[in-house]
Amino acid sequence: MPKAFRRGDAVTVMPPYDDDPLILSFQHYGRIVKVCGDPEKEGIAYYVVLGSTWPTNQLFGPFPTARLRSGWRDEHNHWRAAPGL
Repeated sequence: MPKAFRRGDAVTVMPPYDDDPLILSFQHYGRIVKVCGDPEKEGIAYYVVLGSTWPTNQLFGPFPTARLRSGWRDEHNHWRAAPGL
């Protein structure tokens, strides 16, 4: 079973970015701000806030657990920042 995330967790949104807002093609790193759904039925979905967008605090998502990685990583799973940031 994939890892469940909590509000405030640093995550990387992984590709594909084709159907996502354009900003996610350039900035993949964010924090979980909203968790919704029922794991027993449709599964859990997550909304993230990116660090440098206008307007600030704009929600992006929903993203399924499979699209997210813990911490800030690139497409090759290399760390970009420590997970505790």
